[in-house]
Amino acid sequence: MILIYSKDVDDFINNVIDFLNVKFIRINESNLVQVEQISFENTSENFRVKTDYCDEINFQDINAIWFNGGGIRGVGSLYERKCFEVLFDSYLLQKRVYKLGSRYSDFKINRLDVMLEAKKQGLKIPETLIVDSKAKLSEFYNSFKDKNGIICKRILDDFFYEDENYEYNFNLTFEITEEILNKLPDNFALSFFQERIISEFEIRVINIDGELFSASIHDYNNYVDCRSGFRDMKNLRIIPFKLPNTIKHKLLKLFDFFNLNYGSIDLLFSAGEFYFLELNPTGQISFINNKCNYYLEKIIAKKLELKYEASS
Repeated sequence: MILIYSKDVDDFINNVIDFLNVKFIRINESNLVQVEQISFENTSENFRVKTDYCDEINFQDINAIWFNGGGIRGVGSLYERKCFEVLFDSYLLQKRVYKLGSRYSDFKINRLDVMLEAKKQGLKIPETLIVDSKAKLSEFYNSFKDKNGIICKRILDDFFYEDENYEYNFNLTFEITEEILNKLPDNFALSFFQERIISEFEIRVINIDGELFSASIHDYNNYVDCRSGFRDMKNLRIIPFKLPNTIKHKLLKLFDFFNLNYGSIDLLFSAGEFYFLELNPTGQISFINNKCNYYLEKIIAKKLELKYEASS
């Protein structure tokens, strides 16, 4: 049986499921999961759970797993849920079966870790400053004022921050203007700043078990972050793109360093150079797949089926 570990709403997973011709079970992040029985003996083991829509899942029957975001929700008190999380994680992560992807919670590194490793692998990165001082930020701002300016990004992948009065969305990158700089206090929360690179286009690179699929994203709105235009797609042109072998090799080494066989990387192309932006361990590949007709749903389904059959 194939276990699919996913977000609640994901049309791409639905498309993969349409191509699966073997038994599977899908656990979404909102599904309540309860342990039925766990037993270990010298010659056998038993790990059975049930969900709010499936009476029994025997994890001994699982021989391939696809992690595509989401999380497991236990039932009961906080203590019971924590116990379940430890038991579930220990068993699932040590189970010797084919696994495509990584649980988001396992990817416990930040933007700085990834960027520094990308640099070690020979990828170019924008000049970067992480600081909490207005004076130091002003120096950085002035050094790029007559070029393309600077931008601010989140350090962690938490999209929201709340205080007593407001909720702040840190999902998208934005430009630091002189007006914003002047309004800043002398000290602020530690923040991540980079030189702004005016690109000819952005590139999203999708990794599926060591095979890379790339697309160039041409933004005619001139957004600081092209993801701002993903909703309407009116002024975006997305086409298949062939990466140079040298860049592909460096990207694969970066995925390997973080033990990822699934996910995506964003690059910028400017003045003949490729600049590394970020790595996403859960992919976000649906719109690229649809625009470029890569039929990645068929590729993933086939990989899972082959691993299923090999271990059956």
